[in-house]
Amino acid sequence: MTSLAPGGLALKARAARALWAGLRATYSRRSWLATVFAAQTTVLGTVSFATVFAFAVGGGASLFFIPVSLPLLWVGLTLARRYAQFESWRFAAFLGDELRLRPVPVPGHLGSGRLGRAWARMWARLRSGGSWLEGVYALFVLPLVGWIGGWIVATLWGGGLAFVLFPAYAPALGRADRLVGLDLGYGGSVATHAVVGVAALLAAPWVARGLAALQLATARKLLSPSPTAALTQRVAALETSRAGMVTAAAAERRRIERDLHDGAQQRLVGVAMTLGRAQERFADDPGGARDLVAEAHAETKRALVELRDLARGLHPAVLTDRGLDAALAGLAARCPVPVTLQVEVTPRPTAEVEAVAYFFVAEALTNVARHADATAARIVARRSGDRLEVEVSDDGRGGAAEDTGSGLTGLRDRALAVDGAFSVRSAPGTGTTLRMDLPCQN
Repeated sequence: MTSLAPGGLALKARAARALWAGLRATYSRRSWLATVFAAQTTVLGTVSFATVFAFAVGGGASLFFIPVSLPLLWVGLTLARRYAQFESWRFAAFLGDELRLRPVPVPGHLGSGRLGRAWARMWARLRSGGSWLEGVYALFVLPLVGWIGGWIVATLWGGGLAFVLFPAYAPALGRADRLVGLDLGYGGSVATHAVVGVAALLAAPWVARGLAALQLATARKLLSPSPTAALTQRVAALETSRAGMVTAAAAERRRIERDLHDGAQQRLVGVAMTLGRAQERFADDPGGARDLVAEAHAETKRALVELRDLARGLHPAVLTDRGLDAALAGLAARCPVPVTLQVEVTPRPTAEVEAVAYFFVAEALTNVARHADATAARIVARRSGDRLEVEVSDDGRGGAAEDTGSGLTGLRDRALAVDGAFSVRSAPGTGTTLRMDLPCQN
């Protein structure tokens, strides 16, 4: 009986570990997700082709009648945008890859009235080259990658399993000793089937991952902004953010000046005048002088309360001491409209982000109390990764818009000041939902 030398045992152990590592890499979680991704792409490509193609053909066939043609093309491009957004989510959820999309085309001038604004948004999308590239992706890339890539992956997995299981059903075949017209004998046919089947099963996960990588590269080429466009977009965003910061700071300064002038300053002027009158009466009317001093004392207390409220408006102490949860609870308790509160902001954002979120909710609740005619409101503040999402909704009359002087522009400026985003949903009769999305660095 022979025994292996220590060197031979070590070599076999290394080979076994390398084989196991290769199998783990081949059938890793990412490989299975890439296979599911390929199957999804087949279905999604079929749906995207059918829907976008229908509107594209309808819009192209009716070009002689612009009022029908352009809306049909716009719907097709809008659907293509939705498919691109879903693709971005799929790459992140299944493969952990980021797919940055071009920003939604913004019209240069919104026009007047609801119809004018709708036409401006539609025309901006139709004029955008990025929107047409999204249409190309939904109409050609998704279907081709889905159909061809899905067929290849399904063939490798299905054919590989069928070949590996060949010995189980070979006796039921009439000529199990033949393969592609070649007479290999029963043993040779079984061995060949097994080798080809194992090779297909080993190749299938890597082909699925390669197809996913190819699809991601194509998607980035068509759907993502170019480096120059991305840099231009970032510069424009920073310019807008700086403008929003300046505007928000100016509005805050005007508010402080107005509150001081109309509130505490007037009260302190009244206190000075009352004390002056008391000083004149000390010799002739001590009792009246004491009454005036008491009145000045009460007025001083009221001025202190207003100054305390003003300081709380600048940055409430409870926000610093106990965080956004307690600060928003205080706002909800002081609102005359019943408010439902849901706050999940662990870990705590930075102080600057907390302050923006607090004042956003404060201003939104003020608008609810003054203008919404609502019977209930809801606050949701949620930390999701490196973003803080804050939403204030009500069941009021709706119809709020940024261009009506309702103060919503100031809320957008606050969001832009910290590189955040702000949106409004307020159809007439359905209430208003204000949403702010803020970055968190910690």
